[in-house]
Amino acid sequence: MDTHSREVEDTLWITRFIDFLYLERNLSMNTVSSYKSDLKLFSAFVQSENSGGLKEVDQQTIFRYLIFCQKTRLQAKTLSRYLSSIRAFYRFLLDEGVIEEAPTINLASPRISRNPPEYLTLEEVDLLLSVPEQSTPIGLRDRTIIELLYSCGLRVTELVMLHKENVHFDEGFILVYGKGRKERILPFGKRAHDLLKRYAQWGRDQLLRGKIRDELFLSRLGEPLSRKGVWKMIKGYARQSGIEKNIKPHILRHSFATHLIQNGADLRAVQELLGHADISTTQIYTHLDRGTLIDIHKKHHPLNRLSRDKG
Repeated sequence: MDTHSREVEDTLWITRFIDFLYLERNLSMNTVSSYKSDLKLFSAFVQSENSGGLKEVDQQTIFRYLIFCQKTRLQAKTLSRYLSSIRAFYRFLLDEGVIEEAPTINLASPRISRNPPEYLTLEEVDLLLSVPEQSTPIGLRDRTIIELLYSCGLRVTELVMLHKENVHFDEGFILVYGKGRKERILPFGKRAHDLLKRYAQWGRDQLLRGKIRDELFLSRLGEPLSRKGVWKMIKGYARQSGIEKNIKPHILRHSFATHLIQNGADLRAVQELLGHADISTTQIYTHLDRGTLIDIHKKHHPLNRLSRDKG
């Protein structure tokens, strides 16, 4: 088989795999796009080696690819994602009967050192919330968005995908579709309720400009608000607030999780609220409260109390 034919065949199998992820695994478009770009990079490397197509790849080829990626100074987290995409692809080929053995068997993922996620203090959250001017439709929209990102721990994609019928005012929750289009219910408090009510009844109507839209949050032109639009909006308010941290929309989600755990929330409950498939992802927030745990240990452990009494 010549080079062109191999490229065509590789593209065909990648396309079939992507269709499988989207149609049968029900993964989100963002996740599917990541798989597709990862496999295209890997396929280009395989073609550059001129050692056959993706079906002929062996473990040594994957090793060489990972070493090649390491030389470009990619982070371990990115390398791990690349390998995860390759593993999933060869599992698919194995299940389809295209190959007899997956070349990814016993391949270890790169070690990932998880750095603590940055988060805002309660005072910083209040400072950020105080910047938008609620007397204007845009200001009210922005204040409502920041409130929801923090009080519900929403991902930005989940926020911009919210429809007006996803908000249940009487019951006090919003219905969210997260990664893999998984549904979850997120309660909101009185402050978020009041902001949402005002925005839905007045601010949103002002932004609609006579158009008919299902999306809850709209741009100045009455169009659905984009992720980039939310990012730029929050960066702008962060500059105005004078907070020196590198504030992005996701920092409000980190703050939501951190403050819940600091106030004694159960880790499993936080996992459900965040929509994490694996509790190990949620556990990254527990280390942020180590100072509190140490103080509790010093104060309440019998041996520590005994030492103080003797002193």
